[in-house]
Amino acid sequence: KLILLDSLLQEEIMIEFKIFTFLLITFSVQSAVLDKNKHSSDDRKVKGRPLSDAPKDVEGDYEYDHEAFLGDELSSELSKLSPEESKRRLEIILQKIDVNTDGYIGEEELMEWIEQVQTTEARRESENIWNEKIPPGRHTVSWEQYKNATYGFLEDPESKYPIGLDFSEMIIRDERRFKKADEDEDGVLNRDEFQDFIHPEESFRMRDVIVLETIEDMDKNKDGKIDIHEFINDLWKGKEGEQEPDWVTAERNQFSGHRDTDHDGYLSFKEVMDWIIPDDFNLPRVEAHHLIVTVDYDNDGRLTKEEILDRYEVFVGSQATQFGELLSRHDEF
Repeated sequence: KLILLDSLLQEEIMIEFKIFTFLLITFSVQSAVLDKNKHSSDDRKVKGRPLSDAPKDVEGDYEYDHEAFLGDELSSELSKLSPEESKRRLEIILQKIDVNTDGYIGEEELMEWIEQVQTTEARRESENIWNEKIPPGRHTVSWEQYKNATYGFLEDPESKYPIGLDFSEMIIRDERRFKKADEDEDGVLNRDEFQDFIHPEESFRMRDVIVLETIEDMDKNKDGKIDIHEFINDLWKGKEGEQEPDWVTAERNQFSGHRDTDHDGYLSFKEVMDWIIPDDFNLPRVEAHHLIVTVDYDNDGRLTKEEILDRYEVFVGSQATQFGELLSRHDEF
């Protein structure tokens, strides 16, 4: 079993815990802010791994597009290069995207490239977590090993984590997701199964557990389904006597007229799945379309190399006065 054998590992766990606590507080603050502003039930839709953690649709800020197009790591590297070097490397990337070698970048080619980037990013993230928690040389991990590596500090009497935080629901949820990711049901996860555990939104066979987790988040009376009050409460927490905004009324109508397909007043498991995992939503396609519309000067629905290089800042960042060493694995440049 993985156990906390030394102070270094113990310190790592405490760092992870502090990060979690910070995120928990940040989420609470953000939730309080969101309660006062309009946001949509569409935000609950599972769109795959986020293309970027950066804000989207901020005028003049293309960080979201950079990370969607290049991935987090390469986007960061290229942002440290001169404009000339950024353009040179962008040209090399464009050659890879132009699969049919017709000299144009179409929406399908751009979408497939973004999908490839996001698959690579998901693999990189799961590999990083694997390397942090699993000893070198191991090719599988059991639930007990993962739990001890992640939550082992809870069993340590000398751990100084804040009192009052209950991790029991997180552990139960993680264990259920872990077992679902165990495709061959041999009690351990290999690296592919571990990626499904870390990024269930990327795996078709993990859809059920995502729906179940969503219902648990919203189902305050624990009856296994979502009523109209729980649905609205997830979007807006108005104060007593406060008039309901028009957008909340519109969401209420969405619930009864669109989400609740059998009109029984509740969202069932299947109705929640139809809502948050729609068959007709493809985030890489949305981003590919956005990039083409942003850069396509002649409005022919495709991009030339000249159009892209003329607006290279949409695709890659550049800080003319800062240079950094690129990681050796990017030797294609």
